[in-house]
Amino acid sequence: MMAIDLIHIVKVIVALVFLIEASRRDLKERLISNKLWMYMIIIFIPLDCLEYYIKPFSIVFAVAQFVFIFLFSYLIYWIGLYGGADAKALMSLAIAFPVYPKFLNFPVLGTGMGIFTFSTLANSVIVAPLLVIFLLIRNLVKGDLKFPHCLIGYREKVENIKFHNLLEYVEGGKVVRKLRSIEATDEELRKLRNAGITEVWVSPALPFICFITAGFLTAVFAGDLIYLAIKFLLS
Repeated sequence: MMAIDLIHIVKVIVALVFLIEASRRDLKERLISNKLWMYMIIIFIPLDCLEYYIKPFSIVFAVAQFVFIFLFSYLIYWIGLYGGADAKALMSLAIAFPVYPKFLNFPVLGTGMGIFTFSTLANSVIVAPLLVIFLLIRNLVKGDLKFPHCLIGYREKVENIKFHNLLEYVEGGKVVRKLRSIEATDEELRKLRNAGITEVWVSPALPFICFITAGFLTAVFAGDLIYLAIKFLLS
């Protein structure tokens, strides 16, 4: 086994430990401390330096892929498709893997565009269409077909809101319904109660870190499945 293979194996194992711990916290509390990502970055910076020493890689590409992931991750967070911890996880992975990790015969299907973190994210959202179908069927059964909200959320009683994001909330003294969700903080819930609102549209605050972890493992051992599927269809 070559030294570069070994460093990639070590990096994959270390990253997986952090992702599993983040997934555990996400499932249990939906709260992940920034310290977890700080520790991950602190550990990976010397590992990146060691990787560069063993086999120099393009610094320009490494910086470019990090900037791309940073902006793309923040955009998805700003839209409200996932939480801040998910964006930080992807940004941390972009620092941890400036180049696509390869060892032995993995990934067996290739590296796609060569941006490992993007491949991880792409793999993690494969289940998104299934979630849309589930939400649509749920709302169809209940007769709540308010498009497009019925594709991304459902109505929930304010008193039952816990692991949700609000698609309907008080803004400027009025109750508004938007596609960009916000966090269901105690203050936002208090505003809804004061406005006499008992039920609102919400989106489920899914533990997306778990999907990122699954996408990470898929990217390591298989490759970028969406990229490969698109390439196959175009060919």
